[in-house]
Amino acid sequence: RINTEGYNLGGGNLGGLTLTPGVYTFGTDINIHSDITFSGGANSVFILQTTGTLMQAASTEVILSGGAQAKNIFWQVAGTVRVGASAV
Repeated sequence: RINTEGYNLGGGNLGGLTLTPGVYTFGTDINIHSDITFSGGANSVFILQTTGTLMQAASTEVILSGGAQAKNIFWQVAGTVRVGASAV
């Protein structure tokens, strides 16, 4: 499912961004080079889909705000997933 507003957001560079609930689709790799924030309520759903690779840099954080819950964030990655040391 493609959300045209979230298609290739930031060219796949999501570090420093705050995402709101929705579907984010990428035809590129997803790179998280600095902290990323998911902002929404307890029942908000976030779906991130990529045909490429997901890379989270070392010592970066995925921040949940406004009641957003990790169990409602779904990552669909066709390639590999790489998480750097001390990333949370």
